Amino acid sequence: MKKLFLSLIVAVCSLAASAQVYVGGQVGLWRNTDDNHTSFNLAPELGYKLSDQWDLGLSIGFAHEYYKGVKLNGFEVDPYVRYTVAKAGPVSFFIDGGAGLAGGFGFATAKAKYRDWKSDSFNQWQIGIKPGVKVSLSKKVDFIASMGFLGYRDNDDVKVTGIGGLDDFVEDAIPSVYGEKGFGFDFKTSNLKFGLIYNF
Repeated sequence: MKKLFLSLIVAVCSLAASAQVYVGGQVGLWRNTDDNHTSFNLAPELGYKLSDQWDLGLSIGFAHEYYKGVKLNGFEVDPYVRYTVAKAGPVSFFIDGGAGLAGGFGFATAKAKYRDWKSDSFNQWQIGIKPGVKVSLSKKVDFIASMGFLGYRDNDDVKVTGIGGLDDFVEDAIPSVYGEKGFGFDFKTSNLKFGLIYNF
């Protein structure tokens, strides 16, 4: 039993010694003037590099949506596991995923507003994978970009009442931080995020 415990301690210490901490974040902005739709998000992140292929991280962000007069502000928590699929010189291709919240599993809470009406808080979540690319600009700084999602999304139904004939319009217009409910692949430029990472 002592040998097993000692072996476990040695394994954890060697893993921690080879790991590397990084900080950074991503930002996304989309504006569609035809539909009067604006989307913005800011997501700082903290990560722990376990090996050349595996990272653990946490992203905590703010998301804002505006669609035809309906405003939505949300707060999201996205833990992730990042796996580097391929590497070509300074360029790495990765997949963020997990059984939980962010890159692959995310949880958000939000409130919507339309004129004088305000919603109660409602929750959204997703589970799946997100592809991305990382370019090493120097030994300490990386450029990172991600776009797309493959997985399942769900959110609370928001009931809108008391807006005088506009209830259905507002209910349909309330955008979600992650997108529509359901399963599938979402690969559009409006969910492009990019940022920088600093490696300690």
